[in-house]
Amino acid sequence: MIHIKHVLRYATSSLAIVLTLAFVSGCASSTAERYGVVEQQAMSSGFSVVRFGSNPPLVGMLRTSKNVATSPAKNSQTLWIMIEGDGRAWLNTREPSRDPTPVDAAGWRLAQNISRANVLYLARPCQYLSSAEMDTCVVSDWTNARFSEKWVGRMNVAIDDAKRTAQSKQIVVAGYSGGGVMAALIAARRDDVVMLITVASPLDHAAWTTHHGVSPLTGSLSVLSVKEKLIRLPQIHVTGADDKVVPTMLMQDFLRGYPADAPAELMTLPGIDHRMQTAIDISRIRSSRLLSQSIDDRDTYP
Repeated sequence: MIHIKHVLRYATSSLAIVLTLAFVSGCASSTAERYGVVEQQAMSSGFSVVRFGSNPPLVGMLRTSKNVATSPAKNSQTLWIMIEGDGRAWLNTREPSRDPTPVDAAGWRLAQNISRANVLYLARPCQYLSSAEMDTCVVSDWTNARFSEKWVGRMNVAIDDAKRTAQSKQIVVAGYSGGGVMAALIAARRDDVVMLITVASPLDHAAWTTHHGVSPLTGSLSVLSVKEKLIRLPQIHVTGADDKVVPTMLMQDFLRGYPADAPAELMTLPGIDHRMQTAIDISRIRSSRLLSQSIDDRDTYP
């Protein structure tokens, strides 16, 4: 059975949002300044900057059991991955941004809150790049083709590299907003994923663009096309009750396409909007049906 929970312990006061396809709001600083803030936060919390590939590179932050004083038996088997959202992809509903680096990196906040040793934060394509590196990007990389085969494939390879570095055997793949779409597409093509977690994610992006009356993501892959491969994968989908960008009803509609016994759970956070400005440790989300004693205590599955 698909479970729907209303999680009261995460309730906070509602925050007003401005709807844009960037999924963020606020005054933008320069990319260099935003990257500098993330880099400083990474250094103070045991993460190291990692870059995958070139033309353009993918930027990430990686923390492994070598960098934190925890018991290897509790933390070394699983790599927890958080994929960033679409960032500042659009300036408004008609005008794309020239740089998709997030103004408010909600995915990075979520990654820092993961209380496990092996954690990879993976920025989306063309985020946190220099001007020269941005010259190898095109606008479609963060607009209509944001979930293209090119980028799903490249992010999947980056995860392989990080997994080898962390010497992990399995992964939990998670994503915020559009990063959850990317996480689902990646999970569908791997055999080492033990859990899929999405946060405020429009998994059926066609339904999402229809809901907002905007152009479809014509250059992107669809999670609906790989849904059969995801049905038996344990998964938790977190939404905010006050999210007007990705309303909970869109996730409910997506999950109705699963069989009744699918190991999928929807958790709705009262008082939370799309920015997810509340402390959530996705590695401590508890479900007696989905999270076994082994992943709670030893980060391994039987």
